[in-house]
Amino acid sequence: MQNEAYTVWISIILALAVPMALTFGYLNRRGSTTNDTKGIGWQFIRYTVLGISIPIAGILALNNSLTGEAATIIAGAMGYAFGKTK
Repeated sequence: MQNEAYTVWISIILALAVPMALTFGYLNRRGSTTNDTKGIGWQFIRYTVLGISIPIAGILALNNSLTGEAATIIAGAMGYAFGKTK
């Protein structure tokens, strides 16, 4: 019973990490009040992929739902993000 409670709390924390990664990334890219807004570059894409895929993989693994298909999609997204040089 206690292990299930830990799993639920860890899953909640990991689930909240996904929108936080998106929010902080957006706030970082939005720029300041002047006209020096930043575009979406490869570093931002890499940050977003890591900020989303690692918590999702953790949630799926904790709940014994990390199948080959899900792992392939996550690995494909990470390969796309980190396979580009510029």
